[in-house]
Amino acid sequence: MSTKGRFVWYDLMTNDVGAARSFYSDVVGWKTQKWDQGDYEMFTAGAAPIGGVMELPDEVKRMGAPPHWLAYVSVDDVDAACAEVEKLGGTVHRPGTDIPNVGRFAVIADPQGATLALFQASGDMPPPKGDQSGQVGWHELETTDYESAWKFYSELFGWKHRSSV
Repeated sequence: MSTKGRFVWYDLMTNDVGAARSFYSDVVGWKTQKWDQGDYEMFTAGAAPIGGVMELPDEVKRMGAPPHWLAYVSVDDVDAACAEVEKLGGTVHRPGTDIPNVGRFAVIADPQGATLALFQASGDMPPPKGDQSGQVGWHELETTDYESAWKFYSELFGWKHRSSV
């Protein structure tokens, strides 16, 4: 089953990992577990990893970015998707980069400047578990130009309008 266009991961980049770990544990019940490849912790909802928390990287600080969440959307080919982002008027902030034994990611911005990451798994992605407690259940974009943003995302990910009823 293809996961193209699905939100599949979330990273919190912060100046205080310990405070973030405590806050999200208290507020939404998430726990953390160390990742075996580097200085990174994964948030878990029950036993399922749903995202990560890490120190805000120096290169990101130098760009002027404050602590923030970064959502990852699955694509079939990160590099092809980056080319499409640029063709559609978006920006590639970080080109395709490998995460050993995990996959490949890139950081992009839509034409209005909203940032997210593209992700291509090196293996099969597990199906989303949005109906389980602690999972992210809603994504919303506030933008200055709805029509332009919708055109960008629908062309990039194949998203379709869906009735809210």
